[in-house]
Amino acid sequence: MASRCLPLLSLPILLLCGCAGPVKVGDGRLEPSLLGPTGLSEDSARLASDKTLLTLEDAYALAVERTERLALKAEDQEQASALTLQAVGKVLPHLSLLGSKNFVSDGTLPLPSGPASPSTSLSLNATQTLFTGLDEVAGLSAASANRDLQRSGFRHEAGRLLLDVARAFYTVLQLEESLQTKQISRELTEQILAQLKRWQAVGRSRNSEVLSTQAQLSRLSAETKETQNQLAQAREEFASLAGIPSDRKLVAETSVPRPVQAMGELETRMETRADVQAAKASVGIAEALLLQAHGRHLPSLAAQGNYVLHREGSSVPEWNILLTAQFPFLEGGETLGAEKEMASQKRQAQMRLEETRRRGLQEIRQAYQSLSNSIDESDAYQKALEASEAEYKAVSADYRNSLTTNLEVLRTLNSLQDVKDNYVRAKYRTLADQVWLGVATGELPKIGNR
Repeated sequence: MASRCLPLLSLPILLLCGCAGPVKVGDGRLEPSLLGPTGLSEDSARLASDKTLLTLEDAYALAVERTERLALKAEDQEQASALTLQAVGKVLPHLSLLGSKNFVSDGTLPLPSGPASPSTSLSLNATQTLFTGLDEVAGLSAASANRDLQRSGFRHEAGRLLLDVARAFYTVLQLEESLQTKQISRELTEQILAQLKRWQAVGRSRNSEVLSTQAQLSRLSAETKETQNQLAQAREEFASLAGIPSDRKLVAETSVPRPVQAMGELETRMETRADVQAAKASVGIAEALLLQAHGRHLPSLAAQGNYVLHREGSSVPEWNILLTAQFPFLEGGETLGAEKEMASQKRQAQMRLEETRRRGLQEIRQAYQSLSNSIDESDAYQKALEASEAEYKAVSADYRNSLTTNLEVLRTLNSLQDVKDNYVRAKYRTLADQVWLGVATGELPKIGNR
């Protein structure tokens, strides 16, 4: 009977503490515990795996589902729930069924020569801790703060994973565009070099022009090879980070974002940052431990009851209740030492909270300034790119009409390539900085049901 009651008593406790279940990496689905902190849906990873072109959100969904970073944080939350269950269990009564069978010797050694006289009993035992200093209260408080800590740690890691994926994602796209620009420039330079060699054969081109163009072509070939190597490395790093093949094609947003809020408004979000919330939870744990240390000065009280269901040779049920009280008198400085240690840990937690706030505010300011600079550079290079393209078209038209030289065409082509590289770099840095600012302020990932 008692064994049937125990699962029923545990059911509301399990519901109270929560039981999200384990997170499996690479199983093609996002478990419920991953959805809230990441802002993703259950089908995000499945839909992303079927696409030929991956957006940043698709890459993030695959990184969440196929790597261990957030799965580890999910296990931390599971352990925090288990600790909460243990803390709750310490304040609830403990029931057990005790059975015994006693064999009594007839007095001969080493073994009884006659039949033994067995006695059996069966009793129901209940133990209830009424008061143990402040252990129970402190345990519940620490368990609650620990759950907040792990929850905030999970959200913080979700944001950092998004930021890492975004930076790797945009680095790949930037290098792909840069490589494409260099390849086009190299092809045009090869065409000009071939034309110069034909003209050199008939005396229309000087040897210095051919040599200058060959040097330019060699430089472009070296830069192209360097960019190819950088792209291969960036793709491998991105693939490892997101848990996807390195040959998957990526696509970025078509528009460059613009900041919509002033710096002062963004600074007000600092308290909602996940790392600040985690630091606050750490202070709560330290306060609970200090409370527990203070409670060692207080007495403890417990009750234990036994109800004998069956005893051989007796037909009358028996019961007894035992009250146990303990009053601490002298512990050789152990309690005082624990209080001083926990007080020091609380001060450390408070200092870490202030340090986290300061660093969080610094990151918000850095991200905002970096985004503002990237937007300004992107706008400036876009204007420079338009001017360079117009200049290259005009010089090319003059060259077709024999109004300018090959070297002038090469000069404008090199200028156009440099400006285009700078524009592409600024454009993708702007997109990455937009994500950085969102993560720094706690706006990203977009948390479900915030």
